[in-house]
Amino acid sequence: MRAATNAMASEASHLSNAEIADRLAGLAQLLSTQKENPYKIKAYQRAAAKIRTLSESVEELVHQDSDLTVYAGIGEAISHAVQEIVRTGTLGKLETLRSTASPELAGLSNYPRLDPKRVLRAYRKLGIASVEELRAKVEGGELEQALGARLAQHVRQGMTETHAMLLYRADELRHAVESFLLDVCKVRAAEVVGDYRRRVETLEELSFIVETDDFAAMITRLERYGGRTPLIASTRTSATFSLSSGVLLQIDQATKQNWGLSLIRCTGSKAHLRKLTAVTGTWDVVQEAGPFVSETDFYTRFKLSFIEPELREGYDEVERAQQGSLPDLVTVGDIRGELHAHSVSSDGSNSIEQMAIAARDHGYEYIGITDHSQSLKIARGVSIDDLWKQIRFIDKLNAGLSGVRVLKSAEVDILADGALDYPEEILKELDYTVCSVHSRFGLGKQEQTERILRAMDNRYFNILGHATGRLLLKRPGYELDMGRIIDHARQSGCFFEINSSPDRLDLSAENARLAREAGVKIAISTDAHSTREFDAVRYGIDQARRAGLEPASVLNCLPWPSLEPLFRR
Repeated sequence: MRAATNAMASEASHLSNAEIADRLAGLAQLLSTQKENPYKIKAYQRAAAKIRTLSESVEELVHQDSDLTVYAGIGEAISHAVQEIVRTGTLGKLETLRSTASPELAGLSNYPRLDPKRVLRAYRKLGIASVEELRAKVEGGELEQALGARLAQHVRQGMTETHAMLLYRADELRHAVESFLLDVCKVRAAEVVGDYRRRVETLEELSFIVETDDFAAMITRLERYGGRTPLIASTRTSATFSLSSGVLLQIDQATKQNWGLSLIRCTGSKAHLRKLTAVTGTWDVVQEAGPFVSETDFYTRFKLSFIEPELREGYDEVERAQQGSLPDLVTVGDIRGELHAHSVSSDGSNSIEQMAIAARDHGYEYIGITDHSQSLKIARGVSIDDLWKQIRFIDKLNAGLSGVRVLKSAEVDILADGALDYPEEILKELDYTVCSVHSRFGLGKQEQTERILRAMDNRYFNILGHATGRLLLKRPGYELDMGRIIDHARQSGCFFEINSSPDRLDLSAENARLAREAGVKIAISTDAHSTREFDAVRYGIDQARRAGLEPASVLNCLPWPSLEPLFRR
């Protein structure tokens, strides 16, 4: 009996952060099938996500009686749940729910990222009852055909061991890993590279180069990250780990003498590196031409202009670096105003005046209030009468407000037939419009394209908002003939936006590049629903830089007197 007890204690004392997070996420999963407070469910989900990003071992923190509530997303109740998991190896409430769950629901417990309500609906629709059958339906395409691409994407992601991560979530993880490498692993230098450095919107791998004399010792220490981080593969100078957040961690050893060369080799995409070595020669040839302490040393040696990391994707950047014709990329500091923001008049959290003052404090010259239009009931769309009131209110506000101008606008729904959601007599009173699709995502490619083209024919259409409607890692965008839309926008004097909301980043870098090449200007907007969200513009800037946008290609790099005439069609 004593041996069994000791075995249980030993098992409980070696929990990784991932295992603790899985139990919390599993509890949230089962609570979502009950009549439980949705805020409590989200609280467990947020806490699980937070624990996955911590470099500290939560198990060790509990044994040290540390205060877990100092971490964002972990309150008293969840702190007690975590302590129970660590001290007993289980969670009583979770086991109770599992014991009463149906076999179908219990079978999902090993996949805590799956939404049980959505999956059980798929079970009923497809006449299946197990995860194995569900996997087969996903791989065979039957799930997507029966219930759509969004659910198929959710199931596919929920059942894979490696999970993509949104770029903005990787920011926190990057800092945690970097600090651990420097402070715990005692490397002399560490720098992030790969997809993250190129600011790709979703990541499956977080990559670093490090300078250290004892790479093997670093590996041993890094295995203790987050309590326990499994080593997947290693060589004398590289190692791959599986992080509890679901992404891989790639570490490559670099020397001080060739730090710049390692940055270049580990940052560029495969396509970029192929084009680069076609100019410089093979990496063996390059190595002999070194050392390259910095990237500037490398580019100077091979008579290339410095290629910004965001451009290293394998398009024409190497050729343009040879010619000295690379773009002078837009920066956050170039943005002069916000063109897509919401207030309490629809689904925002702050008043128009509060949003205006926050924009001014942010250094902006203007802010457009683009509350949702009347048909979008779920977002408390603004009626025609209320929009007239808002127009008059903004006129009065501008008369007494200094340092920032509030622009009269609206995020106008593009209806299924391509009509805009407000009549022309009120649209003409606005300074400009952002026009977006919020319904009928299931229309076919041709129908959806024609819908947007018809909307663009309205003389009061200015900016196409979040063009494809995608939600990264949640909902694929609807299909569009983007070439036709870009060409029609160019002919009609319409524009696009890069929506900086981190789970949208729509336009994609690829589509933004096509718009730039066609000479169509793009707004970089945050779609802010509160005064706290203006900083998200940096993610839109990332996307714009990947598309090669210069300030001249960006609408809101212009002062209002220069921008206003562009909106008059």
